[in-house]
Amino acid sequence: MDLANAMVESGLPVEIGILAPAGSNYRERIAPEIDLIEYRSSNTRNNPFLWLELAGHIRRFAPDIVHTHYAKATEIYRILNRFLRKPSVATKHNPRKGAVYEKTDNVIAVSKVVQASVKTGKAVVIYNGIAPVTVTREPSAESDRIKLLCVGRLDPIKGYDKLIVLLSGIDLPWELTILGDGAQRDALETLVSKNGLSGRVHLPGFRTDIPQQMANCDIFISSSLSEGFGIAILEAMNYAPLVLSTRTGIAMEICPDWLLLDLDSPKSLETAMREYRERQDRFREWVTPVLPDFLIENTARQHLALYRKIISEASPG
Repeated sequence: MDLANAMVESGLPVEIGILAPAGSNYRERIAPEIDLIEYRSSNTRNNPFLWLELAGHIRRFAPDIVHTHYAKATEIYRILNRFLRKPSVATKHNPRKGAVYEKTDNVIAVSKVVQASVKTGKAVVIYNGIAPVTVTREPSAESDRIKLLCVGRLDPIKGYDKLIVLLSGIDLPWELTILGDGAQRDALETLVSKNGLSGRVHLPGFRTDIPQQMANCDIFISSSLSEGFGIAILEAMNYAPLVLSTRTGIAMEICPDWLLLDLDSPKSLETAMREYRERQDRFREWVTPVLPDFLIENTARQHLALYRKIISEASPG
């Protein structure tokens, strides 16, 4: 949706339709220039009624190219394209195995680590991008605590349990807020209580003001065990005064070593926390020239160029 919005809002010469389940939560966020095509069949990959409905919508819209995201949509379109015969491209967003991408001629990977997971070697890398908003760090009550922030769903893959245990052994004044919700909430709350951290670790749930929350922290931490890209890292690079990350996703590909963490080494995080004011200045100097490469309008132009290439190669003669 963000990519489609960026294409039309940047004035690129495109006409876009988005196929989405009826009543999607994000429907109000889709730009008015985009055709929202809603389907009503049960959203399961082996539903022939869904296949027929989607095929009818695609025929009526008559696209020059079909772009699918994630394995489920890509598998469904592979079935449909036996009859529709439309050029297509699929985006892979994570480094997990996905057999369907080995059978797909045109694949976009959101990072180099995702590209490496496509064994055919056909995937091209187009990084995700964002459209930054303007935020200003809000004044806060005087406190000697280092304000740490994480953003993401509460899931074991995010490494929050390892981070909490690691922080429990660091003898510094700190306070951790994890924004997001998910199936791991109860387990994390139990872990916090078990380690006597109830006044220092906060799980306020889902928030809509993420850029402002990032601006207000002292250190943003991505503790993920695996990431295909890590859009929260990119957002934090725009808003937070300092970003630290495990060696995953986009952080592993662009961040210098002094911004990368090893959750199996307590010294790695403790040293960064002790030096956080000095690293904030160093971080801002490093990140300023990096950010323009990750604007969503650049991502949109790269996608359009690839669409044209695929369409041209698929055209007879």
